Amino acid sequence: MKRRIESIILSAGKSARMGRDKALLRIENKTHIVLILEKLLPISEDVYIVLGENLEAVKKEVIASNLDPEKIKFIYNQNHEQGMFSSVLKGFSAITGKYPVLLQMVDQPFLPISIYQQLLGGLDKNHFIFQPYIQKNGKKLAGHPILFSVEFKDLLLANSDKSTLRDVIHLVPEKRKFILVEDEEIMQNINTKNELNGILNKG
Repeated sequence: MKRRIESIILSAGKSARMGRDKALLRIENKTHIVLILEKLLPISEDVYIVLGENLEAVKKEVIASNLDPEKIKFIYNQNHEQGMFSSVLKGFSAITGKYPVLLQMVDQPFLPISIYQQLLGGLDKNHFIFQPYIQKNGKKLAGHPILFSVEFKDLLLANSDKSTLRDVIHLVPEKRKFILVEDEEIMQNINTKNELNGILNKG
């Protein structure tokens, strides 16, 4: 049976270290934002893209891609300069709250479909937070994206005075479930051209 979720893509940052908007970087003639949407749209009721000053540029690119316009929502975060948590709050405020929600970073365009499938397969009624991790050199390394239960929305918005998403997650450590995966892409955080080139060359 198909799992029904909503998805939030965080893409409001200035990409200062990259030198240009990460959402619009091209890989094999497709932008990061389009590559991510192509994976999320088939498993999502709706996808909410949280944007800042790049709103119009990203909106234009997505519309030109001919992806399902009915399922894509563009959210402007007027407080984007306050950091990522402001975009998290903006995204969670916009979703319906009827379904679990996947929180996706725009700088993870290389995630395989299997990651999403494993997160969805790990959903249960006893936890609020479902986070992938890998085992490397004897260590447990947690990464992204993170899947959240319906109940997490109210918890997050009730604690909007916190500084980070991690602060909110730490309020309910017993409600966090780690899901073992094999793909190291969950640890990727592409901030510079060198990091991007390193990943492309490795591939």
